[in-house]
Amino acid sequence: MLIIWYPYIVAENPGIGSREAISLSRNMMRGHKWQCFVFELSFFGWNILELMTLGISAVLYSSPYKTAVFCEYYTQLRKEAKDRQIKHADLLNDRYLFETAGEREIEQAYGDVIPVLKQTRNFKDSRTGIGRFLSDYFGVILVNSNAYQQYEQYQSEQIRLQDLAGAVQKISYPGRLSNFPEHTKRRKIQTLHYMRNYTIWSLIMIYFILSFIGWVWEVSLHLISDGTFVNRGVLHGPWLPIYGVGSILILTLLHKMRSRPVAEFFSAVVLCGCVEYFTSVFLETVHHGQKWWDYSGYFLNIQGRVCAEGLLVFGLGGIAIVYFLAPIIDNQIQKLKPKLLVILCILLLGTFLTDQIYSSKHPNAGKGITDYSRTEDHIQAN
Repeated sequence: MLIIWYPYIVAENPGIGSREAISLSRNMMRGHKWQCFVFELSFFGWNILELMTLGISAVLYSSPYKTAVFCEYYTQLRKEAKDRQIKHADLLNDRYLFETAGEREIEQAYGDVIPVLKQTRNFKDSRTGIGRFLSDYFGVILVNSNAYQQYEQYQSEQIRLQDLAGAVQKISYPGRLSNFPEHTKRRKIQTLHYMRNYTIWSLIMIYFILSFIGWVWEVSLHLISDGTFVNRGVLHGPWLPIYGVGSILILTLLHKMRSRPVAEFFSAVVLCGCVEYFTSVFLETVHHGQKWWDYSGYFLNIQGRVCAEGLLVFGLGGIAIVYFLAPIIDNQIQKLKPKLLVILCILLLGTFLTDQIYSSKHPNAGKGITDYSRTEDHIQAN
């Protein structure tokens, strides 16, 4: 409890040392320990609700609500600390987190942006035909021509201007008025813009990378819980197709949802739930009733094929993929030479197809794969 404000202090002043931040947090808490304890205790009901809903209520409401309330509490203690002039209180110097910048300050910092925002830019979209349809509705690029590169650049510029417009209109934090340089951090954030389109080759690579990450996730869970290495999944290679398929479907079918994170979350839950359910039905039909996972006994399960816990993980994972993982992976893929990228994709597809053909006759099965206890407390996917 003594260092409860450490992350808030560091966020306000990234240049502060750890000792100074901890010391300042302790000084701010003097005379407020019991008050803070009672304050945290007031969230007991929300914590119970989070447990009862497997964290869903936290994602949808209570977590951001508690964060907002603690921010207000920090603001109160911060003001008191500065009024009392406690030690290191002068390091709490990011005033624009708590005050609105004046017109003159905004004009001086964003003088080059204001005229641009007032202008209406007429962008000539050169994309045509089926390619434009796939780009607009599924975020897929068949051929990365100049027309699509210009469109991507235009989209990136619009996102940057929207961010700057918020600062100019005083509805978001004015990064240019920060005590610490923002341009480097902003550049990194902009390169992760999530409203991008993906080429066919990028989607193939993303499919295999996330299938491998899913395999590592499943293997690690079994290794931690049972202490043994088990090659998860129907296939013999280091990949779990359900993760790759779910990821690609989220990036393409839910392309129009990206600007609405809440809708993206619920859509990912429904989409991935359907993928897991019907994959289970297909595998059991093809392999004469053999099961690779069974959620019987789990909370809110449907015929043991899907459960609330798994759906929540799918929703959160989908959000991470859309807004973080896929853009990072795509940035790295774009650094590869086109010929090398094509060769890698062909090799991976060839190896994967070979595994599929072999596994259709000799599926990966056995202890820890298809012969497992239904009381396992981790998710097992194909």
